[in-house]
Amino acid sequence: MNRTLMSIVLFLGFAVLVGLSVASYAAESVGNVVDDTIITSTVKAELAKDVRLGTLTDIEVSTTQGVVTLAGKVHNSEEKAMVEQKVRGVQGVVKVNNELHIVSP
Repeated sequence: MNRTLMSIVLFLGFAVLVGLSVASYAAESVGNVVDDTIITSTVKAELAKDVRLGTLTDIEVSTTQGVVTLAGKVHNSEEKAMVEQKVRGVQGVVKVNNELHIVSP
């Protein structure tokens, strides 16, 4: 095989490998977004099931790569801890950033 042909074959092989890596990364990124959306929805559903959490409308939930961030208002430290505990029990949650603020009713 001459040198030019060999260079073309190597270049095309490299291009295919890079293309597969990019496609794999893109698929993984989309998978992470879907997983995060499912985690967020599941967390909100779990919080909605608990009638004790009357502040549900005051709690914002966001998820990035399995890390759930809670923001908003709760009535006391027990409620803050209870919300965090419920979130930790959701499948796929890696970590919880509890940024809930306690406000007097």
